[in-house]
Amino acid sequence: MFQVKKKKELEGFGKNRKRNTIIIASILGILIVVGIVTLFRTFAFFEEKREFNVIRGRIPDFSKEDIQLAFTIDGVKGTVFPSKDSDYVGKTVTCEKGATAVWNNELWGIVDVNSNGNAKITCSVAFVTEKNFYKEAKIGDYVSYTPTKTDYSAFSNLTGYSNEQSINPSELKVWRVIRKNADGSVDLVSENVSSKEIYFYGREGYNNYVGALNMIAKGYETAGITSGSRYMGYDEQTEFIEDASFFSESTTAENSPKGSEREKQGGGDFLYVTDQNLVRQACGTLEAFPVGKSSDDRYSYFLAGRYYQYDWQPATGDSENYRYIKNQTVYDDDYGFPVYTYTGSTGESEAQDYVRPIVTLKSGLIVNSGNGLSNNPWKVN
Repeated sequence: MFQVKKKKELEGFGKNRKRNTIIIASILGILIVVGIVTLFRTFAFFEEKREFNVIRGRIPDFSKEDIQLAFTIDGVKGTVFPSKDSDYVGKTVTCEKGATAVWNNELWGIVDVNSNGNAKITCSVAFVTEKNFYKEAKIGDYVSYTPTKTDYSAFSNLTGYSNEQSINPSELKVWRVIRKNADGSVDLVSENVSSKEIYFYGREGYNNYVGALNMIAKGYETAGITSGSRYMGYDEQTEFIEDASFFSESTTAENSPKGSEREKQGGGDFLYVTDQNLVRQACGTLEAFPVGKSSDDRYSYFLAGRYYQYDWQPATGDSENYRYIKNQTVYDDDYGFPVYTYTGSTGESEAQDYVRPIVTLKSGLIVNSGNGLSNNPWKVN
C-alpha cells in the first residue's frame, strides 16, 4: 500500500517537474525573445538617431519635431549623403508645409528649424559641387561676373566736365583672369569696355584723372564677391595732383618712376605698363570693344597714366615752348596713344573715351559651374 502511494507520488512529482521545466523554459524563451526584440529596437533606434544626427546636425527641440531629409547633388537626387570632407557644399534647404530651415556647412547640419507647427515635415538640401576658384582658375580664363550696380556716378565731380556723367557697371558681364595674387585673391579685367564714353576736361580733369578712373572702377565691385578694384594701368601713381608744375623734359620711364617728384607733380608716368603686360599675356591683345559694338570698328579706352611732352617748334619761327599734357589711352593693339587735355599754346581742351576696369575677386571664392573656356566661363554670381 505504501509502495503504491509512493509510486503515485513519484509519478506526480515527475509530471510536475516536467511541467515546471516546460514553464521555466517557456518563460526563459519569452524573456530571450523580448530581450532580443528590445535590443534590436534599441540598436535600430540608436542607428536611426545616429543617422539623423549625422544628416541633420543639431536641431533645437528636435524631440518635438519629426523631420525627414532628402537631398540633391548638382540638381540630381542623391543616394549617399555627402560628408563634410566631400567636394560639395550645401546651398539651400527647401521644406514642405511652410516649414523653414538653414543648412550650415561648418556644422554640417540643419539649423534654425521652424516646423511651422507641423508634427512631421520633409526638407530637401541642395548640394552643389565645390570648386575653389583660386585653385582651379588659370591666367586667361573667362569668368562670368555681373556687377550689381546699374547706375554709378560717384566720380562725376572729379572729371572737370560740367555735365553730370554716369556709367552702367552691370553691362560688363564677361571678364578675364590676369593675375592670381599671393593672398588667394584673383584679378580680372573686363573683356569689353563700357558702351558709354567718359569725358575729362582741362587741367582739373588732368589732375584728377587717375583718381577718377579708380573711382570709376569701384562701381564694378560687388559685396561678398570682390575685395577691391583698380582701373587698368594703375600702379600706385599719384591719384590727385595738387602741385601741377611744368617741366623742361618729356616723360620717360627713367625720370618718372613711382613716387618720384615729377610723377607727384603731374609730370607723367610709365607705371601703366604693368597692367598692359598682364592683360597682353592673359588676353593676347590689348584691344577691346564696347559692349554691343562690332569688332570691325576701332575703339580706344582710357589707361591710368599721365604723359607730359616738352616740344620745340623751330620750323614756325616761333620760339615758344609747347607743353603737351596728355592722358594715356589704348588704341587698337597699341598703347600710350595720347588724348590731349591741355597744351601750352591752345589752353584747355577735352578728352573722351571708353573705360576698362579691373576687379579683384576675394580669396576663398567658391564657384559652382564653368571651366574657364569662352563658351563655358567660370560663373561666380
